[in-house]
Amino acid sequence: MIDFSIKSIFKQYKWKISLTFLLLVLENVAKVLQPLVLGMAINDLINGAKDGLWLFCILYCVGFILGTLRRYYDTPAYTAIYTNVASEIADIQNVKKVQVSSIAARSALVKELIDFFEHDITQAFTSTISVIGALVMLAFFDVWIFSGCLISILIIILIYILSTKKIYNYNIGLNDELEHRINILEKREQAGILRHFKNIANWLVKMSDLETINFSIIEILLFVLAIFALYTSASAANATAGSIFSVLTYVMEFSGGVFMLPIVFQQIIRLREISSRLKTI
Repeated sequence: MIDFSIKSIFKQYKWKISLTFLLLVLENVAKVLQPLVLGMAINDLINGAKDGLWLFCILYCVGFILGTLRRYYDTPAYTAIYTNVASEIADIQNVKKVQVSSIAARSALVKELIDFFEHDITQAFTSTISVIGALVMLAFFDVWIFSGCLISILIIILIYILSTKKIYNYNIGLNDELEHRINILEKREQAGILRHFKNIANWLVKMSDLETINFSIIEILLFVLAIFALYTSASAANATAGSIFSVLTYVMEFSGGVFMLPIVFQQIIRLREISSRLKTI
């Protein structure tokens, strides 16, 4: 049996994929340092100095150059990987006389696996580096804000532990319907076609409803954290305009990263189901 899982694809193309990850990490390290350096620049400008401003400009340019290089490289790399993997899957299924509807559906699912490396893991890396970088910086600024961030992470992890089984089962139902699409369309029965698209809509609505509930809870949690950070940083005895700006920027960076990680988590669950489906090849 040939394995077309995320792990096997990474092993086969590890050098191409690793280079994009390296550029991504370096780009995001530069971004993580920007709020700290910008806070220093604000304090320097208030005191009539420009050293912090020049340092911020240099740091921004480094991040910009790394980001541009990564974007030029990753699309051709992942397009080549998709072409090879999708062709291989189609060839194997043709030899086994698999139905055209299944071949078409699985070829589309392969695109989701490759998009995971190009887009979802990129977002996951960016979010993870933002979260970790913000936590490290906030630990130096204020231990209470840092603790509030850790509590937020634990609550969000709990929310998605409780949701994992439902998300997985919803994706099973959705992908089952997608695999039968061409067969249903070929029969040209209006009632069957309508039922097929209604079933897809029902699965999508279920997934959306669960996502809305989870994101609403997270949104409220992060709003409370932002208010707490604003009050705590402004009330500190040694507060300056630059330090308050840096703390709030890191809290917002933390919130943005944490808010994106559940999206990636849901996609990982979906791709687990897709990988198990492709193993049947």
